[in-house]
Amino acid sequence: MKKIYLLLLILNVVLMNGCKEQAPKQSSKQQVHQERTVKSEVDLIKKYDHEIREYYRELAEVGLDGVTVMPIEKKVEYTDLAVELNFEILKRMGFLPVSDAEAQKAIKKYYNIDTSESNNSLFKKGLRRYVFKDGLPQERLDQRRSMDDGATETLFCFWYRNLFVPKYNYIIFHPIIEGATLLEGFDDEDADNNVLKKGKLSYRIDKELFYKNQFIFHDSKAALTWLMNNNRSFLRDLFLEYGYDKSDVINKMMLDEIKVVNRIPEADETKALFASRGANRKLLIHRGLMEYMLKHVNEENEYFLMLDQYASTLLDLRNYPEFDGLTKEERYRIGAYVGYYYGLLFDKGIGTSIDINGFGHGLYYDENLRDYLKRNKYFHLPGFEDIAGKHYRRYRIDVDIEMQKMRDE
Repeated sequence: MKKIYLLLLILNVVLMNGCKEQAPKQSSKQQVHQERTVKSEVDLIKKYDHEIREYYRELAEVGLDGVTVMPIEKKVEYTDLAVELNFEILKRMGFLPVSDAEAQKAIKKYYNIDTSESNNSLFKKGLRRYVFKDGLPQERLDQRRSMDDGATETLFCFWYRNLFVPKYNYIIFHPIIEGATLLEGFDDEDADNNVLKKGKLSYRIDKELFYKNQFIFHDSKAALTWLMNNNRSFLRDLFLEYGYDKSDVINKMMLDEIKVVNRIPEADETKALFASRGANRKLLIHRGLMEYMLKHVNEENEYFLMLDQYASTLLDLRNYPEFDGLTKEERYRIGAYVGYYYGLLFDKGIGTSIDINGFGHGLYYDENLRDYLKRNKYFHLPGFEDIAGKHYRRYRIDVDIEMQKMRDE
């Protein structure tokens, strides 16, 4: 009996040691998360306490223009610090960092920009890539020069621009230290020296920064809802300046903003709806929006009339020789897509008594437009040649009827 107890005791010890030796290894994702957690435990405010207080001291001296009017060495130093601090508040608010590949994919999706391009190419497209000390020397030098450019209205100027920050992989508009931190009791017009030395420093909560990044890098529906309620201009810029027209929510927002009087959409308000000049000044045709209209059109929402009204002025070059700064070729190109979707909506039986067949009018009176469509093979849009012929004939019949009425009189 004692031997049995002894054997059981030995077996128990062996099993316990075996369990210790066979403890499950952490997955790579768990290890990465743990490493990030450890890193986030470093309090940057404590680490950079002296630098942050010095910044506030200089901020009190220069006033509202802030870092943009400080000496160039300070601009560079404080902006390097600002991009780090702003990423810190993002993490503290719950933003999960993404990989370089994920970040590049997200920027391409929402901004239609490849972040691997040179900065000289990127800023012309409306997005800068931040260059750190260990970045390409020439790009770091160019960035320094752009910080010293006081003409904020020029593309080259660094300040007040959309910025992508690699390594941390987030976006920000105009990174500044006071955007990420708060010095209790600080007054930039009458700074108290005691506050500058001993005032409590804390992190700000920047919901706008957080939800922008949640939307871009995590496709967050909650972030989209917040932006719809608090910062529609950000979503509007994605649509108008970068051509992002893949979101039903944003497309509906753009359509709902068009003013309609007595069921007639105001023509001027639709000028940037179907096509716009992007941040790179190139023409953007919002085909995704028109696809949304095709899917959701009904007798109540005036989507059909929006296309009809827009085409009636866009393609009437005789009476409207100038149209939103567009060239003749650009008007024809936009008109092709507008006419195509006008025809598709018409075929769904949404045509109304208010229909003026602006597309048919353009085709009937402008032989150059007809030749343009043929020359471009109707942009390879399925059934477009038949659509164009149908609405050309519809308009010709209307003209024939009116001519007959005049003869009868």
